[in-house]
Parts: sequence; C-alpha cells; structure tokens
Amino acid sequence: MTTVPETNATLAPELRFAGVSKAFAGVQALANVDLDVRGGEVHALLGENGAGKSTLMKILFGVYKHDSGDIVIGGRPGAAIADPRDALAKGVALVAQEPAVAPQLDVAQNIFLGQRPALSYANRREQRAAARRLLDQIAPALSETARVGDLGMADRQVVEIARALARGGRIIAFDEPTSSLTPAERDGLFEIIRGLKRAGKAIIYISHRMAEIQTISDRVTVLRDGRVVASGKTSDFAQSELNNLIAGRTLAEELARGHTGAENADREEALRIEAFSNARLKSVSLRLRRGEIYGLAGLVGSGRTELVRCIFGADPRTRGDIFVAGKRIEIDSPRAAMQAGIAFIPEDRRGQSLVQVMTVEQNFALANPGAFSRRGIINGRARRREIERYIEELDIRPPRADILVRDLSGGNQQKVVIARWLHTGARVFLFDEPTRGIDVGAKSEIHDLLRRLAARGAAVLVISSELPELLALADRIGVMRDGRLVQEIADPTGLTEERLMRLAAGEMAS
Repeated sequence: MTTVPETNATLAPELRFAGVSKAFAGVQALANVDLDVRGGEVHALLGENGAGKSTLMKILFGVYKHDSGDIVIGGRPGAAIADPRDALAKGVALVAQEPAVAPQLDVAQNIFLGQRPALSYANRREQRAAARRLLDQIAPALSETARVGDLGMADRQVVEIARALARGGRIIAFDEPTSSLTPAERDGLFEIIRGLKRAGKAIIYISHRMAEIQTISDRVTVLRDGRVVASGKTSDFAQSELNNLIAGRTLAEELARGHTGAENADREEALRIEAFSNARLKSVSLRLRRGEIYGLAGLVGSGRTELVRCIFGADPRTRGDIFVAGKRIEIDSPRAAMQAGIAFIPEDRRGQSLVQVMTVEQNFALANPGAFSRRGIINGRARRREIERYIEELDIRPPRADILVRDLSGGNQQKVVIARWLHTGARVFLFDEPTRGIDVGAKSEIHDLLRRLAARGAAVLVISSELPELLALADRIGVMRDGRLVQEIADPTGLTEERLMRLAAGEMAS
C-alpha cells in the first residue's frame, strides 16, 4: 500500500545545490543541477546508474570538487566542502549501502570513532553513557557495548546514523539503505528516518525501489544524464511515471517481457540435484533444463542462497547427488563446479565477485587465468582483445578495459562478472539477486542478458526477492521455505505477486 508521509518542511532549505556542474576528462557528469532539501523532509534522489546521483553525493561529502555552481548549507552560500572530515564538521553525513564501521570495536566506540577526544578510550564510561543517550533516540534496543562485528546490516546502519547525530549532523543522505535488509528491518529503518524528519533533519534518500520512494519520501528529484529532468512532490508522480522519467523511455512492456520456456519442456537436462541436505537444507531436489530460466522464490532465511552455494561447492552438504548433463559428478569445491561448467554470481558482487581496485580486464581474467598465459607468461594482447569483445557485446559502459571496476555502476559491474563466466564456457548460471542495487534501466539490460543466456542454451537459475522480477523472467518457479523446496510452479502464467508471496510465507496451498 502506498502511503504519503506527513510533511513538516521548513520554508528555507537546509541544503541547496544551485547550478552545480562537474565534468571528468571532458565527460559531463553533472550539468547545472538545482536541488534543495528542507529540514523536516525526506527528499528522494532518483536516476539510473550513471545519471549523476553518486557524483552529486560525492561533491556534497567532499570527495569531489564541483567545477561551477554553488552549494548553500544552512542558508550560507559558498559552502565549499574540502573533504569528508569538513563535510562532517558542516553537519553533512552519509549512510552508505555498505556501512563503514570498525567490526572489532563496540557500538559506542564506533559512534565516537575519530571525534570528540574527551570521549576517547580513557573515558569509556562517559563514552558509553553518551552513546546510550543517542541510541535511546533512534534504537533503544541496541546495546552500546555490543561488538559491531556481531551485528546485522540494519544495526550497523543504526550505528552510522548515531555517529552522524553525534557529530551534530543536520543533513543525512541514505544511499540504497535497504538493499540488504529484511522487510521488518526496512520498516524499522523507516521509523528511524521518520523520527529524524520530526527532529528537523534534512534527509536525502537514494533508492531504486519505487515502492519505498512513494512510502517514505515527501519530494523527489530525478536525474538523467547529469541533468534534472523532474522535481516535485512525490504524491504528484505515479510509480510508472517515475520509472519512465528515470529511463527516458517506457519500460512497462520491456520489464514485463518474459522468457517463454514452453518449448523447453522436452529439452535436455542441464543440471539435477537430488536430496541435497545439510544443516540448513532438507532433502532438496530440482532439475534445470537447457534454455530455460528457473526462478527461486522464498523469504529471507528460506534456504535459497544456501542451496545455490551448496550446488557451487562453496558450502558442504551432508548428503545428496548432483548430475550435470545427465552424468553424476562430485562437486565439493567451487573449482570443481567451475570445471563442470557451473557459474555462480553471488548477491554481494562487490565483495565476493570483483576486486574493486583491479581493472575491468584484470577482473575479467580471474576465473580463467590460464587462458591467457603460457608457462607463466601472460599474453596481454590476447586478454585485451577478448575483454574488448565482451565489452562491445554486453555494452559495458564506459567501454574501457583499463578502468577500475569500482568506478563502474552496479549494472556494468554485473556485466563484467557475466563476461568472465561466459568466457569460461559455463553452461549453468546461478544468479543470487542479480539486480540488487541496480536501477530500473540497468535492470532491464540485465534481464535481457539473462534471456540471451537462456536463448543460447544455458540453464539459468535466478534467486530474487523482487517478485515482479521472477514473474517477468521465469519459465518455472520453485518456492523454498524452511530449507525445503515446498512448491514448483511449472507454468507461472497468471501467477500474481500476492499468491507467490503467500506461497513463500506458507499461507496457502497450491
């Protein structure tokens, strides 16, 4: 259900960008951007990956210097921000998608890390008391003495929010804050954000999830190609209109175009598992065919990720058999899975699939280094030629093999991972949340890539928490609950999101 939050905005903006522009090597990343955020409101910032959102936030946080225009903070123009430390001093804080915390320290130590010498290690009692006062405002149940490394993603975000408040933060930007949260954790975060709003904070909220935008935000600004293309009250925009503004084209038909697998019913078997079991899985069996997309639904904790990790040999199993192309084989490690032609693209592509400080070309070669070397000598020319072929085929942007992968958008990083596996000759692809943190336009491109993989004869298994994604892509859908495959829907035609969710929650039979 879409709700429009109450508005408690002051007249004067707490933050204003006036005609801000930024270019990199002749490429215009931002062009005359005007944006204001008022105290007591949540302002959503939308746009495809590469639209300029990250550049604007890095300017706000002092990572980049803008080329022209003005930044006004608290009514004071000319607020040039020298670096992140200066941004914090000016009351600007960022709660990132992956919170920057010190896992070995406790909550209180993380809140005051790098600030307020009076609350250093020598004053632990005072430090913890101050942390308790902050936590009582936003998350009373969180202990100030808990070790941060033992906390989940939601509580780590709370630590970052408390850190911002400890520094007197008046402007708080949230960048894809719910991408790793359960629905209950998301709702808890929303309550915290509403509390910050009531306290008069100016909130910037970046997300690709339109339902969240319409639930939590008061106003919205859409960037495309570094320019503002729309701005106004969130309640004035339908979800479909926002999607079309973000992408610059109508996406309804494109996102709804499924991969029809009816003709695959008699195709040969690509992968079969029988009675897979371990501490989490309970005798799971399923079969993938060549040329089909198999969707795997289930609530967080249902065993979806554990299943694909077990298939790939990343986690052990206590019993069960696996067959590839009809032949029983033993897969007890990722190396054995790769040799069997199985590829795994995990949910955390940044942390588990890519080395952020390496180039596109270097990341591309990680899964198959021997293909480009002989007797220990790397054939750089052959490697460059091959990655350039995939850059063109998959439309990786910017089209450069020498760029660091950390400088790519989420969608283009995912394409690099797919290119790597294509080059290994994999015929079974296991995707865990393939479009997590990816905007609606790039999501459409990833969907098309998955369809193309299936059209080439690959077997594709897709885990997704976004039910419309499964319904748009899958030829068959399996539903997991409590470590079991409890339902398999041979023909999802006509299946609704509500019914699929109820199946996953165990609220109804087939």
